[in-house]
Amino acid sequence: MIINSKFIALKEYIPTGSPELFHFSINNEKIKLEKDKNVLIKNQWISVDPYMRARMTERKNYKPPFELQKPMEGAAIGKVLYSNSSNYSVGDVVMSDFGWRDYYVAEEKKLKKIKPINVPLQTYLGPLGFTGHTAYIGLFRIGDLKENQTVLVSSAAGSVGSIVCQIAKIKGCKVIASTGSDEKVKWLTNELGVDHAFNYKKVDNLVLHLKSLSSEGYDLYFDNVGGHFLESAIYRMKNYGKIVICGRISQMNATSSGEGLKNMAHVLVKRLTIKGFLIFDHFDDNYDFETDMKNWILNKQIKWKETIVEGIENTPQAFLDLLNGKNIGKMLVKI
Repeated sequence: MIINSKFIALKEYIPTGSPELFHFSINNEKIKLEKDKNVLIKNQWISVDPYMRARMTERKNYKPPFELQKPMEGAAIGKVLYSNSSNYSVGDVVMSDFGWRDYYVAEEKKLKKIKPINVPLQTYLGPLGFTGHTAYIGLFRIGDLKENQTVLVSSAAGSVGSIVCQIAKIKGCKVIASTGSDEKVKWLTNELGVDHAFNYKKVDNLVLHLKSLSSEGYDLYFDNVGGHFLESAIYRMKNYGKIVICGRISQMNATSSGEGLKNMAHVLVKRLTIKGFLIFDHFDDNYDFETDMKNWILNKQIKWKETIVEGIENTPQAFLDLLNGKNIGKMLVKI
C-alpha cells in the first residue's frame, strides 16, 4: 500500500528574529508500510507550540533541531487506517509526535493508543494532553502548590496558562492573570473566574501594578514569558515564594540575548526558589494528572478555548500566529 503524504518542512535555520512563511515549505512524499513501520495513520489534529521555535535554530537545546527539508515534528492525534500490528486495529485513536503532516507510517512503539472519554478528540492535545500535563506538573511537582495561596500567571490566556489558572482556582487559590488583550482579559475573568486579569500592554509600571493587585505579595509565580515580567514578579514575591519557569515567549524571537535579571539580591533576601522544568522529563509521571484532569473535565470544573486553523498547508501560519499571541487557548490545526 502506497500513500501520498503532504508535510511541512523547515527550509533553513532561523538563528534570531521572527520566523516568516518563506522559512517553510509544503512537500509531498510517498510512504508505504514496511516491516518496522507497520501502522498507517491519518492525522486529524496537529498541535503547534512555542517550544518549537527553539528547534528552528542549530543551537544546542533540550531537543535537537528540526532536520531541514524533512517532515517537522509535533504532537498529533490521528486514526489508524491500516495495521500489520496485533496491538493496533483500524479506527484506533493514537497520539504521536508525527505532526506537521497528514499521513504517516510508524513503528507501534512510537504510538500511544487513546481510549477517549466523552470529549472531542483534540482535547487530548489540550487539557488531557501535554498542555494540561505541563500545567499540572508545573504547579504540583515544581511549584508545590498549596490551597489558598496567591498565584500569579503570565500568558494566562494561552493553552498552558489558562489551565494553570483553573487548577489554582480549584485548589482555592487567589489567581492574578496577565494577558495581552482586552478580549482575553474578559475571557479569563468572566469564563475562567480568575480573581483579577489585566492587559499588561496597558500597564506603565508593572511592579506597582502587581503590588496594587496583591499588596501582600505572591506565593507562586507561573512564568510563561521571562524577561521584564519575570524581573517585575521577583520584586513582588513573598518570602520563600516559588517561581516556576515554564516558558520564555517574550524572548523567543529576540535578536540578542539581552540583559540578565537586575534584582537577584531579592532572590537571596526573600529566599526564593526559581526552577525551570520540561514536560518531556515527566511523561512517566502522568497517573495523577490523567485521573484528576478527567474528573475535573467530567465535573465541568475545567473550561478551555481552541483557536483552530484548517488545512495542513496553513500550519506555518498557525505557528506564526501563536508566536504573535493571536490565539486564545490552544492553537490547533485541523487536517
